Amino acid sequence: MNNLSRSGLRLLAAVIGMSFLWACKKDKENTAKEELVFSTNAKALWKGYLETGYFNSGTIKLDGEDIFLEGDKITGGKISIPVSSILITNDLPLDKKIELTTHLQTDAFFDLAVHPYVTYTISSAEKKAIDAEGNNYLIKGSMKLLGKELPLDIPAKINISNTAVSVVSNFKFDRTRWGMTYASSEQLPAQDKIKNEIAVELDFTATRP
Repeated sequence: MNNLSRSGLRLLAAVIGMSFLWACKKDKENTAKEELVFSTNAKALWKGYLETGYFNSGTIKLDGEDIFLEGDKITGGKISIPVSSILITNDLPLDKKIELTTHLQTDAFFDLAVHPYVTYTISSAEKKAIDAEGNNYLIKGSMKLLGKELPLDIPAKINISNTAVSVVSNFKFDRTRWGMTYASSEQLPAQDKIKNEIAVELDFTATRP
């Protein structure tokens, strides 16, 4: 191969390389990070069970701080959950509801006075094959409860449209891992022992600005 041919190949390789870098740059520009606006009516449903099967249920508010999106991927975010917003939905007399709410906000459970918020920090949301419950993503993140932060990945149904991202997630977490051990002793009779796992359903929407 003569020198002219070699020069031509080098020039062609350089042009291809520059084109590739330019295309990558354009792709990166087209997937700029967006900060979405969290809906004001977002909430979570929760249930806590006794070993007998009896349960208390209620709602708690979700306050979004940041939800970040790049293209069709959730890349980060934070949800603040005010303990003061706990509501009881059991069919109970009003005084019993107030009593139960107050108990949940004491240091036996969420300790409102010291830890007014539970927080969930999203690191990413990975798309996966749809499972039997209809979940199409796995949200990877961590939850901070009673001042202790631990990893907690949760399955979710996520829909990303041109205007918003909607998320529904049903999961359980073991409260004792975060130090919430009230009425968890194996020595307690079934009617007094609270199961370690709390069932939660998250339901929220974040809109594109």
